[in-house]
Amino acid sequence: MKSKRIILIRHGESTANKNRILTGRSDPDLTRNGYRQAKKASQFIKNRYMPVDILYTSPLKRAFQTADIIAGHVKTSLKKTELLIETDFGNWEGMDKNDLSLEPGWDRYIKDPFHFQFPGGESPQDVKKRVMAFKEKLHLDSGWNNAVIVSHYTPIAFFILSILGNGSDTASRFKIDNAALSVIEKINDFEYIGMLNYVP
Repeated sequence: MKSKRIILIRHGESTANKNRILTGRSDPDLTRNGYRQAKKASQFIKNRYMPVDILYTSPLKRAFQTADIIAGHVKTSLKKTELLIETDFGNWEGMDKNDLSLEPGWDRYIKDPFHFQFPGGESPQDVKKRVMAFKEKLHLDSGWNNAVIVSHYTPIAFFILSILGNGSDTASRFKIDNAALSVIEKINDFEYIGMLNYVP
């Protein structure tokens, strides 16, 4: 019986998260709390999921800083990949979430966020394509049993939805908090969610 595990982690709290700023491709740092969250997550992984064979991260600072802390605890080298990057929010990038409700298109976004084309940016469906390409590449690599993936809300949501069989949903029906862990277990060709949005 072949068994593999993918440990998905959203980055710790960033300065933009703290200030309720919509952040896709911009590059804020972690807050002090974000660093604490990353350390707690890394300790949890070290205590429960060793050895970690590979660790992939989005190249954006908030994800890389989180992943770097984890790599130090589990003694695994980091690999950056653009396939795990967050949505390009275009003209909405950097806006306060209170102001966004006044934007043209906000109602359409609320009704169907995963199929909304952000003005001057991309659709989350573009993120989904990247995530599926990454996942295929990951499973073609036979040299790991435990993989850690550090990314952002939208890529992690599509990872989880692909397992639940709801990849065409208009929105996720679950939370993905900062520094929360979600775990995909794979036995032979069957995948299931072993943990969802756990914050150590």
